[in-house]
Amino acid sequence: MDKKSALILGVCLITAALVVTLVPQPQSQPQTGRFQMYGVPSHAYVIDTTTGQVWQDFATTGSGSSDRDFTLAKLKKK
Repeated sequence: MDKKSALILGVCLITAALVVTLVPQPQSQPQTGRFQMYGVPSHAYVIDTTTGQVWQDFATTGSGSSDRDFTLAKLKKK
């Protein structure tokens, strides 16, 4: 490799490093797929895969819900 090609390659690498470093990153958003929901007849689970918190709801036919927090929002808006 001659000096001119090495210089061009070096300038390109430095430019790429500066672009990656200086471009602003997007604001933190809830991750896609963070909450997982599973269920079987009469039983449902919502799992926060980031914190490990689990909400469960056990409701037999006609008895209503067993968990008051199950239907509430899982993340608070800032």
